[in-house]
Amino acid sequence: MKKLALLLVVALVLPLFAAFAEGGDLSEPGVLPIWTGSEPAVIRVLTPENAKVIWEDNEYTKWIEESCNVKLEFSFLPATDTAAKFAAMVAADELKDFDVINYQLSLTNAKMYADQGAIRDVSDFFAEGLAVNCDAAVAKHPEQYLISSITTAEGEIFGVPKIQIAPQNETKYKMWINQGWLDNLGLELPTTIDEFYEMLVAFRDEDANGNGDTADEIPFITSTGFGGTATKFLTNAFVFEGDNDMFLLVDGEVSVSYIQDGWFEACDFLKKLCDEGLLAKDSFTYNNDALKAVACVEEDLVGVVTNSSCAFMGVATDPIRLRYVPIAPLTGPEGVCYSAYAASATQTCWMVTPWANNPELCFRVGDFQFTEEGYLRGRYGIEPDNWMYVDDYMALYPNVTLELLIAGDHEKKYVMWNDIRDQTVNNLYWYEHMPYYAGDVDFENCYVADDGEGNVTNFENNATVRQNTITGYYQAVKPGADVYVPALAYSTEELAVLAEYQTTIRTYVNEQRTKYIIGDESDLADRDLFMKQLYESFGLQEILDIANAAYARQYAK
Repeated sequence: MKKLALLLVVALVLPLFAAFAEGGDLSEPGVLPIWTGSEPAVIRVLTPENAKVIWEDNEYTKWIEESCNVKLEFSFLPATDTAAKFAAMVAADELKDFDVINYQLSLTNAKMYADQGAIRDVSDFFAEGLAVNCDAAVAKHPEQYLISSITTAEGEIFGVPKIQIAPQNETKYKMWINQGWLDNLGLELPTTIDEFYEMLVAFRDEDANGNGDTADEIPFITSTGFGGTATKFLTNAFVFEGDNDMFLLVDGEVSVSYIQDGWFEACDFLKKLCDEGLLAKDSFTYNNDALKAVACVEEDLVGVVTNSSCAFMGVATDPIRLRYVPIAPLTGPEGVCYSAYAASATQTCWMVTPWANNPELCFRVGDFQFTEEGYLRGRYGIEPDNWMYVDDYMALYPNVTLELLIAGDHEKKYVMWNDIRDQTVNNLYWYEHMPYYAGDVDFENCYVADDGEGNVTNFENNATVRQNTITGYYQAVKPGADVYVPALAYSTEELAVLAEYQTTIRTYVNEQRTKYIIGDESDLADRDLFMKQLYESFGLQEILDIANAAYARQYAK
């Protein structure tokens, strides 16, 4: 028996010797190169194909290989139907030839594939201090929950994360008001719910578009497009409301917006707007194309819309799009003022397979990329040819004026870049298909105000500048850690319970609210009935119990 055991051990070790025949070892954590052998260690990578990227002869590839002393050998998932192909490969047990899966997955999907034996749990590498760059990012920005948000209820982690902090998308529910109508009526941008209401009344009654007809104005209409909906922006003047489950913290416990007094007050306010003809009922059915057909006409019929950017109206310099200026979140009657914030999501990426020849090396090469430098190289290319820090840009072009658009956040590093992603093919970067972390780089909030030839881009003539500028005001009133509930990870048993209730309760709440606002029969007309339905028919208490258990596991500390 001892001889048989020895043979088995030798058989298991032989593949490692074959892969690293030149000899070598792994460096201490944080020391480069990671592999110390005289020849580079081979890492076999499966990644989604991108026709615009030359993967092998690529500057980003070379940066990894030369820094870590590895050789990356690529195989590709198709660029279309990627998820279906990957699922089929897992089902067919076709991943044994790969060390790393460089493919972005949600925590739920990563867990599913790990349970099928396709992905290795790397939580041990984190526990052993091998995630040097990930740990540094967590220490610097604990509010972003970089690792806890990709950790399962059982404590598993399935890869090196990927996250792009996108302030504009984190606060997507923005409101835009027709500046011409304000000017015609001598009004200022509203800052409170009461001022907003009075403005809409004036838009309805006082010939706001100045054509002599007091009946053709539509004071407020929106759509179901990205960052649309009539409810999110205004509800946050009464109580914080995010997306999906509408979770929030109340006295340290996970609750939901739609059982708070402020939520019902917001519903009453929105109903009042509909009842008085200030909010068009079509707002709850229109898509962006339908809204454009009404709002983007020469007759100038619309006073207020909500949308993330109003890009559906045209290019940033389109005169009709420039009718509309964004406003900061409004303050409600009780002093409440939030943005409908949702933190940038961390995804699982750079996953080590159970068949990896050297799992620790594979993991550490992924962690190596999780830096500001990795982000800039992997997204834009080489400094200074493809990007440079703003200070360096200004040194080269002293006659150019730059504006930084998010006030009060001066610790970020702003970059200028030459975006070459529309070129047919490039060998400079991986087109964002890698684990990365933007760190303190904020690329969305810097723009050239004067190109040195008298051409000025500013709030007056560019809708993108307006959109990025207002983002700072929305970020300033995002909910704090005492209110906001980050992404929650559930156990298999918890997911089974949630599957019974989660979708139906979301549908019920949104449908009943819409019906109430537009004047249709709704359970919201009887608050006691609405609450009874939530708890007795849609399992709200079970949802809250599970959410609180998940929150305690991940974030209570």
